[in-house]
Amino acid sequence: MEIIEKKIKDRQFTKLIAKSLSVGYFEFKHYQYDIAGTPQGSIISPILANIYLHQLDRFVMDLKAEFDLGTKAGRTKTFRTKENLLRKAKKSQDPKATRKAILEMRSVPAIDFHDPKYRRLVYVRYADD
Repeated sequence: MEIIEKKIKDRQFTKLIAKSLSVGYFEFKHYQYDIAGTPQGSIISPILANIYLHQLDRFVMDLKAEFDLGTKAGRTKTFRTKENLLRKAKKSQDPKATRKAILEMRSVPAIDFHDPKYRRLVYVRYADD
């Protein structure tokens, strides 16, 4: 409840959450009380999950900021070679050579995924009820 009270300043709403967490449930005509978790189907489950997971999101985004490196991934050596061939073909104004250079350039990967000067961490939090 301390985390919830830090995030939500409305005491009436936090009291309502506390009450809904302390309610029990009926099972085979007998009232059961469980101190762990929220009742199944409760509307506050996603709200509480988002409140608690917000701290995880902030923690992971701080880690991401430390981990990420560089602004743009480099190009492969093969791709740069094909680019130079394309430039030469365009200068010579030969349409067949230009087309051939374009096709060759498209056949090789442009981004160097093993560039030591560039790395990215992607964080996705997904929940489906």
